[in-house]
Amino acid sequence: MKGLTLTINKAAKQLIATIDPLLVDDFLQPEAIEAFIHESEYKQFFILNNAIASLCEQSNAAKKSKNSEELHQAVGEIRDASVTVTVSNDQMSVEMTIESPYSGSVPTYEELLALLRQKGVNRGISKKRIKNLLFQASEADSGIEFTGIVAIGLPAKDGKPSRLKSLFPNALDRILQPQEAGNNKVNMRNLGDILCVQAKIAVAKREPPGKGRAGYTVTDSPLSPIEGQWIPIKLGANTSISPQDENIILAEVSGQPKFENDIMNVDNTFQTKGVNVGTGNINYDGAVIVNGDVTESMEVIAKGDITINGFVESATIRAGGDIIITEGAMGKMNEEDCKLHAKGSVFVQHGQGLDIVANKNLNVRKQLAYSRVKCGGIVTIGEPDRPMGNLFASTIQCGSTLYAGTVGAVSGSSLIVDFSESVNTLNARYEAVLTSLKQLRENNFDHQIKLRELHAKHVPNGLLNQLNKIDAVFESEKHLLKWLETVEQDLRQAKIDFEKNARVVAHKELFPGVSIKMNKRHWRSEKEYLKSVVSLEEGKWQHTPLIN
Repeated sequence: MKGLTLTINKAAKQLIATIDPLLVDDFLQPEAIEAFIHESEYKQFFILNNAIASLCEQSNAAKKSKNSEELHQAVGEIRDASVTVTVSNDQMSVEMTIESPYSGSVPTYEELLALLRQKGVNRGISKKRIKNLLFQASEADSGIEFTGIVAIGLPAKDGKPSRLKSLFPNALDRILQPQEAGNNKVNMRNLGDILCVQAKIAVAKREPPGKGRAGYTVTDSPLSPIEGQWIPIKLGANTSISPQDENIILAEVSGQPKFENDIMNVDNTFQTKGVNVGTGNINYDGAVIVNGDVTESMEVIAKGDITINGFVESATIRAGGDIIITEGAMGKMNEEDCKLHAKGSVFVQHGQGLDIVANKNLNVRKQLAYSRVKCGGIVTIGEPDRPMGNLFASTIQCGSTLYAGTVGAVSGSSLIVDFSESVNTLNARYEAVLTSLKQLRENNFDHQIKLRELHAKHVPNGLLNQLNKIDAVFESEKHLLKWLETVEQDLRQAKIDFEKNARVVAHKELFPGVSIKMNKRHWRSEKEYLKSVVSLEEGKWQHTPLIN
C-alpha cells in the first residue's frame, strides 16, 4: 500500500505501521490496512483493531492539514499460545484449552506439566493427550482454540455384595460341557456321570462381599470405596444352612442339586434303569434319572429335571425343570408323537418326529427333522460354541435366535421358523402395561389436584389423621406409578431387543424352502446360500452373508 510500511520491533514483539501522509493516495480506512496486513508476511500477528482505527484518524487528519510528518503506530503483536486449565468441581477431571499462537511459540510438555502441578494436579495426567493438543495448536492458524481432557481421576469402585456359589454344576451345564479325555482333548460321547448328592453334603456357599477398590482425584486425594453388603441367603427346596458355618448350604435329602436364580434346590431324585411296560409310567415330585431307554407310549413326568441316559421312542416326557436326553429321541414320521415338554430347557443328541416345548432354550447336538418346536429362548442345532448341526422339514416357533449349521434340505422340503407368537405375547404385555400406565397417570394427576385443594383449606384437628392416611395412599400411588413406568421402559427395550435377536444363522448353508415369519413380515429362501444370516433390518427381513 502506497505510503504504508510494516516493520517488526523484536524487543517489544510488536508490528509497527509507518505512514507518510503525503504519499497516501486517499483517506485511509481501517479495513484497507487490515486487508493489507492479512495479505502480507505478518498475517499471523495479533491485530490491534483499535490502534489501526486510531492510526487512520491521525493519517487522515495529517493529510487534510498537509502535515508531512511520518506517523508510527503499533498495529499488531506477537503472542505466544495461551493456556487455560480448568479442574472440575469434583476434582475428577482436568480440561485444558490451548489457543494457537500469533507468530509466537507454543509451550513445551514440561511447561504444561509444571502448570498442572501449580493447579494441584498430580494424578491421572495423560502425556499423550497433552502432546496431541500441543501438536494441534502448533499446526493451526492463529487464534484457534483446542480443548481436551488431560487428566482423569479414578473413581472408587464399591465392593460387590456377597453371592451364592454352587459347589456342583447343574445337569444341563454339565451336558453342554463335554468331559476331558486327557491331552487337552474332550470326549464328545462322555457327558459325565449323573450327579446326585448325599444328605448333609455342602452344595453351595456364600462368598463374602468385595472390599471394593480405592480411587483418587486428580489432586491425589484418596477416595474410599464402600464395602459390599452381605445378602441374606434364600433357601431353596430341601436345603438348610450349616450350623457350623452360616455361609454354607447343606442338602437336606439325597438328590439332584440345581442352582438357578441365585437359589440352590436339591430335588428328591427317583432313579430307574429304564421306563417300559415292565416299570410303568413315572410321575414323581422331584427329579428323575433314567439310566436306560424310554420305550413307546410310556410317560415320564417330574416337577424337577428329567435326565435320560438313553433313547426315547414315541414317549411323553414332561419336566418342571430341564429335560436332558443323552442319546436321541424319535417319534413316528409326521405324527410328532414323541413329546418333550419342559418349563426349563431341552437337550437331546438328535431328534425326529418330536413335539418339543421348551420355555427356555433348546439344544439339539446333531440333527432335528420332521418336528414341531415351541421355544421361548434360543434354538441351537449343534455345539453351543459353533453350531454345525442339521435342521430341516420342521416348524419352529422361536423366541430368540436360531443357530444351526445347515438350515433346510437339498430337496427343498418345507422348514418354517416363526417368531410371531413370541413378539405378539410381548406386544400384548406392553399394550396392557401402557393402558394401565395411562389410566394411573390420569388418576394420579386428579388425586394431586384434589389433595392440593384439601391442604389449602382449614382441616379440623379431628380429620387430620384421615388426611394423613390419604397422603400416605397418594405416596403409595406415586411409587406404583414410578414402578410401572420402569416396567414400561423395560418392555419397550425388550421389544427392540427381540427384533434385534430374531435371526436365523446358518453356519454352513441355507437351502430353498426355508420360510421365516414375524406376523405379516415374511421371507422365503428361493435358492441355496452359503454361510448366511437372515435378520430384520429396518423392519424388513434381509439376507446377508455370514462373515467369520
